[in-house]
Amino acid sequence: MASAFEKVVRSVVRELDHKELTPVDSLWSSASFQPYSLLSRKPLHSRFWRPRYMCVNLSIRDILEPDAPEPVLECGGTFQFHDAMDGQLQGSVNLEAPGQGRLSGGATVSGSSSASMDLCTLRVAPNTWEAMHHERRLRQPEPKTPQQLRRRGHDVFVVTEVLQTQKEVEVTRTHKQEGLGQFALLGALCLQGKGEGHLSRKKMVTIPSGSTLAFRVAQLVIGSDWDILLFPDKKQRTFPSLQKGHRPSSSADGHPRPCFSFTSMRGFSYSSCQFQSDGSMEHWLATTDDFQGLQAEVKAWAVGLEGLSKGLCGQLLGGLGQVLRDEPALQALEESLEQGLCGGQMEPRDGPVGAILESLVLPSGQLEMELADSVFYLLQALAQHGCWLVVLETGALSGTFWLVECLVEQSSPWQEHRAVSRCGLEPQVGTPQVCWEPGARGRVCALYACLALLFRLSRLC
Repeated sequence: MASAFEKVVRSVVRELDHKELTPVDSLWSSASFQPYSLLSRKPLHSRFWRPRYMCVNLSIRDILEPDAPEPVLECGGTFQFHDAMDGQLQGSVNLEAPGQGRLSGGATVSGSSSASMDLCTLRVAPNTWEAMHHERRLRQPEPKTPQQLRRRGHDVFVVTEVLQTQKEVEVTRTHKQEGLGQFALLGALCLQGKGEGHLSRKKMVTIPSGSTLAFRVAQLVIGSDWDILLFPDKKQRTFPSLQKGHRPSSSADGHPRPCFSFTSMRGFSYSSCQFQSDGSMEHWLATTDDFQGLQAEVKAWAVGLEGLSKGLCGQLLGGLGQVLRDEPALQALEESLEQGLCGGQMEPRDGPVGAILESLVLPSGQLEMELADSVFYLLQALAQHGCWLVVLETGALSGTFWLVECLVEQSSPWQEHRAVSRCGLEPQVGTPQVCWEPGARGRVCALYACLALLFRLSRLC
């Protein structure tokens, strides 16, 4: 379930510009997204969920010289935003059989939320970037962090605009449940009973003044000199030298794809995919943007799991079950596996992370690429906005998987309510239809991929 902070951020971004601005997903990281801050973006295995930007705790001044203060920002505009919701749902039921008894019950669910805030945008003027490009050059020697990002095949972005709060904001959400029921069984011995209860919850979150709610980025290009792309080019990489080889390469949807084997795509369903117009194998097969495409993509990445023995399968599944309860361990596993897939030496790890990595290594000591590809795809899906928490809370894996699959399949063709209404259409009342909230579809697709691969592993054991 989304936090109070996430909900209000999504509501604000939806009103202003839900395509260009990237919402911040946690209050804790809000202060990290500031103009001139550098962000990294990991390559993705999938086209069905959005890439996540990660703070690297550097500003653009940390990679350029001479070391001078960053130019002054310009204010792009101010906004006032107020959002209030109050709703209630109630129902009741009565059942009576003459001479035998009666049963009745009722329930009420209500909720409300409110937020009012003053917002402003701060941005770097385009001519500022042009002046900086002429006046400053790359710092020598190259700082350690860009070196690490280059080795891992990550792209680097700089924050060019932010949407911030001007005053402290208090977000309030309330939720209340009430229920009551009674029954009577007639006969030689009359049995009667009744019960009632309620549950109330109130949540208040304070967003400090100057907190970033959403941001806009531009891509950096770093070679012998540096440049900035204010209008993104999906095929461009931050480190152009990486485009010339196969480690790493670019995916068909423009997201950079590191040195993962194409052999793991051999299980792809050709009926639901198509080649890119240029026919280049460097741009891997692009699935269609619907449930059939998602299903084909997941099946393709699951191919690497097929050769697992029951012993290794149990070791892998057991290790994942432990790692899911420890978010830092989950991140450590993803980093180690990414390092190994990009040709680097994986650092020895203890505990469940070490056990998982051990199950992915051949007797020769080399990483089994197809299997590692599949596990890395699973880890990327788990990292999508806390999907690991949802997977951890699911008791019966098979039942949850079929439920999510049914939801995603029946909601196809995928569409957002805003896209439908802009075409002058409205979903027909009484007809079972699903219109996705912006950003929600990607998380559900990631959850489907997690459950599908974990369910497949459980059946192989």
